Amino acid sequence: MSLRRIPMELRLQPQTLRGGLPIRGACDEDKQDLAILLYSAYRGTIDDEGETFSDALAEIGKVFAGGYGGFLSDCSFVVQEGEFLASACLVTWWEPHDAPLVVFTMTRPEARGRGMARELMKTSMNALLNNGYERLTLIVTAGNAPAQHLYASLGFVPIPDGEPEG
Repeated sequence: MSLRRIPMELRLQPQTLRGGLPIRGACDEDKQDLAILLYSAYRGTIDDEGETFSDALAEIGKVFAGGYGGFLSDCSFVVQEGEFLASACLVTWWEPHDAPLVVFTMTRPEARGRGMARELMKTSMNALLNNGYERLTLIVTAGNAPAQHLYASLGFVPIPDGEPEG
């Protein structure tokens, strides 16, 4: 079954952060933990296409290796709780959109509903703005209601005909 994907974008504006979360930059040493997070966050959701943990590890490796454009480490963030990553927002420079792309926003199932993804997205938005970017794009699966609601509430709108504005 092929899932329909919806490209979205927003014009970056300064975001007010609520604070209080242990947010830090995502780094190379996080690859294994990000793969664990990706595997657990997507398992059993509309985006689960039967991937294994090895697939998740390869996917995270692809992000860091530039498979989705250059990894923007200074605009990608994680929330660490104890020994585990609870949530992450990974951003790359995506040439087809001529803009940064949120490749993954993910939260462990037991940590959902606490606003981590929203706070990470806002942190990334501020970092992107501080680095001179004006737009941010992402691609969401049609029917992923929690993600679609989050992105719309942050101001993302569908890109007409899948083509970003210039």
